[in-house]
Amino acid sequence: MKHACLLLLPLALLSAALPVSSEEIPFSELEQKLVLDPAPTVTEDGATSTYAPALGKVMPTVVTVFSSKAVEARPRDQRQEDLFRRMFPDIPDEFFERGPEGRGGRVEQGLGSGVVITADGYILTNNHVVGEADEIKVTLPTDKKKEYVATVVGADPQTDVALIKIDAENLPHITIGDSSALNIGDVVLAVGNPLGLSQTATIGIISAVGRSDLNIIDQGYENFIQTDAAINRGNSGGALVDAAGRLIGIPTAIQSNFSGGNIGIGFAIPSNMALNIVQRLLDGGGEVQRGYLGVFLREVDTNMARALGRDDSSGVLVAEVGEDTPAAAAGMKPGDLIVGYAGQPVESVQQLRLDISNTAPGTESVFEIVRKGKKSKLKVTLGDLKDNQLAGGPAPSRPRSGEKEDLIEGVVIADLDDNTRESLRLDDSVDGVVVRSVQDDAAAAEAGLRPGMVITQIDQTDVENVADARKIVEAFEGEVLLVQVFAGGRRDILAIPLKD
Repeated sequence: MKHACLLLLPLALLSAALPVSSEEIPFSELEQKLVLDPAPTVTEDGATSTYAPALGKVMPTVVTVFSSKAVEARPRDQRQEDLFRRMFPDIPDEFFERGPEGRGGRVEQGLGSGVVITADGYILTNNHVVGEADEIKVTLPTDKKKEYVATVVGADPQTDVALIKIDAENLPHITIGDSSALNIGDVVLAVGNPLGLSQTATIGIISAVGRSDLNIIDQGYENFIQTDAAINRGNSGGALVDAAGRLIGIPTAIQSNFSGGNIGIGFAIPSNMALNIVQRLLDGGGEVQRGYLGVFLREVDTNMARALGRDDSSGVLVAEVGEDTPAAAAGMKPGDLIVGYAGQPVESVQQLRLDISNTAPGTESVFEIVRKGKKSKLKVTLGDLKDNQLAGGPAPSRPRSGEKEDLIEGVVIADLDDNTRESLRLDDSVDGVVVRSVQDDAAAAEAGLRPGMVITQIDQTDVENVADARKIVEAFEGEVLLVQVFAGGRRDILAIPLKD
């Protein structure tokens, strides 16, 4: 049985540090050079028999991007060398020669694509195409023998978008479409340099939009277009265009089997998202500034919705609020259900995380929340994500024995004492009761409750000891119990169904 795996295109790694161009330009100036066309695609006189006119506009704008990086030489293995000399006494000394250790030992080469977006040489591509490159060169489809040295104007590893610049004038440049107007089933074409085959075009449809949680970008922000247009290594940074030849995405990754080839599942960064990142790179000095709330969120499942007394699973739940964070300052609490942000409904953790990241630090944002069944609004002044990160902690160990009577079916808890705190490495900010044991077949186990977790809230009420916990449970009249726990350095919220 073959298993699918995700492959980034091409072989370059994501990078946090890149050579940045000293040339500065505000986005408002760049915007005047872009060709934007938000109109919907219209098919005239029935089905299209050829896409040559559209590709005729696109092909001259898709360039080949070469990157190179000096890497450390592998250390010399003297034992292996001695063994070879004994086995092959006539082997020449040159066989064992290596470059000097440190940078310059060998050079890694990368190959990808890019799209010219202005006549004076601004090129949109992927961060992983140019990441950590010591040198970037670009060849144009109109003159493949001439190489242009490119500089990085700005790059964002967390969305895999990069903007590079070559010194050229009067270049053919692509028209940029509105990716928010895409529909599943729309015809798209991918243009790039797959496997070094420059100026390759493939065709397919939009298979899905808004794809996230793919783990293509480590700790990044994902909002991909999915397409079955053939994409392979080397297509990265190229063009995904609509039937009119307008840029609507930047091919970034494929899902593949172990062959590493195309199986009809490719992903592209939407053009609107890429252009938004370009604006923030240019206006932010080559870096993207992101808003920061300071909470740990989780999706709302059926049991969670029942515990909250809701008919649907819309919104996202606040499982933890970090100390000294914008959320804490505004009065946000664990157990709050966020159902709206900036006037728009909240549908998922990934979507809210992306929306907050797209908001500038210092912005006063309005969150619509539900707390104990009552809806209200909180105004939060967002912080800067770069300066604020919730820290994790070590995993808890098994506590020693305590109370033996079940709190709920299959769950035994105990008070926190000094020894338990020390063994779990808890600081004074964590109060509650420790879970001593959970039956494997209990509903609590299925909900995610594990021995060693600390229960800090039950039914959105703080717990300090076993007596508190029992009192809250005895007074609870619902079908699903909401339990906040602390484990692994962070808080989470579990929804545990109770027997009728």
